[in-house]
Amino acid sequence: MKKVETFTLSEGIEKAIQDISEKMTSKKVFVILVAGGTASGKTSAVAQKLNDFFSDSQILSMDNYYKGKKFVEENNLNFDQPEALDLELFFKNLKDLKSGKTVKTPEYDFKNSKPIFDKLTIKPSKIIIVEGLFALNEKIIELGDYKIFVELGVHSQILRRLFRDVDRTGEKPRVILNYFLDVVWQMHKKYIEPTRKYADIVLLNDYTASIESKNAKLKEDRIKYKISIPNIKEKLGEIIYRLGGVYVGKMSQTDYFFDPAGDYKETGELMIIRRIGFDRYFFMYFGPDDKKTKHDDRYTMKFFTDYYTLANFKDIYQKNYVEVSKLRRSFYIGGVLVCLDEIEGGDQYLTFKFDGKNKREIIVEILERLGIDPLSGIDKTYFQLLK
Repeated sequence: MKKVETFTLSEGIEKAIQDISEKMTSKKVFVILVAGGTASGKTSAVAQKLNDFFSDSQILSMDNYYKGKKFVEENNLNFDQPEALDLELFFKNLKDLKSGKTVKTPEYDFKNSKPIFDKLTIKPSKIIIVEGLFALNEKIIELGDYKIFVELGVHSQILRRLFRDVDRTGEKPRVILNYFLDVVWQMHKKYIEPTRKYADIVLLNDYTASIESKNAKLKEDRIKYKISIPNIKEKLGEIIYRLGGVYVGKMSQTDYFFDPAGDYKETGELMIIRRIGFDRYFFMYFGPDDKKTKHDDRYTMKFFTDYYTLANFKDIYQKNYVEVSKLRRSFYIGGVLVCLDEIEGGDQYLTFKFDGKNKREIIVEILERLGIDPLSGIDKTYFQLLK
């Protein structure tokens, strides 16, 4: 089996352009196949860049060859299986284009989930860039002159899929995540990942946490203090009450911190599934901390999930997670959530969560009444403190 070279996205694009420029001179029509998993950047990061560079080129999207929702449902399929596409028609159209013929192709109507046949007229060009999940399918590769596989890890696929589809489809994050775990990832391993071996080059286009986490849009600020104060529960409750706040309640929590590929030091991200009590689960994603602030300041996405998701994450991330159990007592005052955490093992922490607006006066007032130096805060997570 040939060894396929792997490059970063930018280096790989340069290498692909160089290779294609050298090889295309001997071909009347040169076909580039670009495959990869969901949200890998096949279209925007690779196919479109190649199309922009080469003047006499065009993109042929395999998405236009889906047979439609009705066909998929009647045949008990899903859209991440090659059988959901009309590969025979696609092969014929691509073969005709490679022969220098003009073809009429379908255009997929995503709004109504069905193809519109003979909608597009495509004239031959020097370079045809094919992009799609199954562009390196065995039925297609014989027509390819240069084959690219765009690779990214499951962590990257999960986050890009969540951010993209929440905006694009309006679906609830929980529905998107469950569909990814139930269908997309399973089909990726079965149908897409195995085609990597046919590639001439592999481009790694993993999630860039410092940039892409902003797609989560919501921000949360927090700061915590390690404490050792006798009768802290009673003292804190009395202070909050006197300042006009309320006691929210207490609950046992277990946080599962999933560390993508064990590279937390590199990305600074947090992916957490929290078990609340015995049967409630909550998904939380936090982007890297904004180092410009003295507190923990991150973009975040949160939603309720279930035990099935937790089990799937444990399987996907293997041993790259840390489990932290605690008893949390919560108070609310003036837009600030105050949490008193008793970590399993004995340590106690006081955490303040707020929305980025100026809540400093309230927080300082509580800390000073407890005899805590406001400047002694910790901008680290439990994952960092306990790993």
